[in-house]
Amino acid sequence: MNKLLSVFYCFRHFLIAHSRHGTHSPFVYALAENVIYSSSEKGERKIRKKDRLIGKIADYFGVVYTSSPQNTGNAKALYVQDFTVSVAGIATLQKQFRYIVLTDIYRNKSDRKRWRTICQDERFIVTIDLFFFGLLFYRPKQPKQNFRLRYPFWRR
Repeated sequence: MNKLLSVFYCFRHFLIAHSRHGTHSPFVYALAENVIYSSSEKGERKIRKKDRLIGKIADYFGVVYTSSPQNTGNAKALYVQDFTVSVAGIATLQKQFRYIVLTDIYRNKSDRKRWRTICQDERFIVTIDLFFFGLLFYRPKQPKQNFRLRYPFWRR
């Protein structure tokens, strides 16, 4: 993606996203409070902030990541790096994992469109947009909600 366009989308996301106090879901509020915005111990400096946060989310839910759609289970979360799986395929897969991580949801026009389609699709109950990645949770007892949370840039 063009660097200037990337900065624009990042700035726009930061302005329209909420912190934990902008959420109206106890589930998402707890995730934001206990993981995303919690003060953290200083981690290894070589690990990118995004990867460290993704790891903390896995620890919070007690899951391990897999990039194989065939390696299913409630103790696993699907980690999708290259967004080649169709929206219909992701809708089917979400019921087989604790949650799904989609990386680089703003990388290009096609990925942004796919993310918007997912957020509008009624099959996806809870979506959380953290700009650098999106989280999909299948929670049938919860009403459909889309969240944009500010990615904690200020964290070390």
